Amino acid sequence: MTATHRYQFRNHLDQLGPLQETLDPITHTELADLDITAGQTALDVGAGAGSIARHLRDLVGPTGKVTAVDIDTRWLDPGGVLEVHQRDLRTQPLPAGSGSIDVAAARCVLEHLPNRHALLNQMITALRPGGWLVLGEIVYAPVVAHAPRSADTDLIIHVVHAILDVLSAHGVDLHWGDKIPGILLGNGFEQVRTRWVAETWTGGSPGCRLFADNAHQLHHKLLREGLSHQDLDRFAELMTDPAVLVRGYQFASITARKPH
Repeated sequence: MTATHRYQFRNHLDQLGPLQETLDPITHTELADLDITAGQTALDVGAGAGSIARHLRDLVGPTGKVTAVDIDTRWLDPGGVLEVHQRDLRTQPLPAGSGSIDVAAARCVLEHLPNRHALLNQMITALRPGGWLVLGEIVYAPVVAHAPRSADTDLIIHVVHAILDVLSAHGVDLHWGDKIPGILLGNGFEQVRTRWVAETWTGGSPGCRLFADNAHQLHHKLLREGLSHQDLDRFAELMTDPAVLVRGYQFASITARKPH
């Protein structure tokens, strides 16, 4: 698998923790609207540190079943109704039978994978008639920032745009979240809805910690984008400054129901 087809971030709590803190409230709201009941079956694709898998476990109760899948399962804790499967989703199929799942979720996963269309089709096949998809992806949007010094404002905008550019150059489809609804409509899905969320993140917040970690992980690639070590050190400082405001990553949250 080429470098452009590798997930660009490591599974680490410095990355996964702020990601969960930022996105979990959105996903929880989507799941609450679906009226998930005890005894149902759920699938979490790219489960990361497991917060959504655990939330699904609570929703389906002791008579249900949750299957969590990730290439790196060290942060996942199987037990009870929660099953954990290690899979490289670029080459290995989902561990879910056809028509066996009531709700399938994937967040910030498919856009990173070269076989995103095939994996989405696997999720569709796994759903029962009337089952729900809950998908979420970061999508490209202009960056807006405010800092006490105009030079710092410009630097924040530069670095965040460079992060997005690096991701795009290494195979991440930052428009995938905008394409999903059309694909689902083409597959006959009903009640297709997208909610775009972009909030202001303050220095020191989970969102700014996520920015800082993303820049840290992509450090060497960002240097090749023309940024300096001093630029990236300053960016890390700014992401802890409560006087800084940044428009966070835009997140497309999609729900849709498979026809009966």
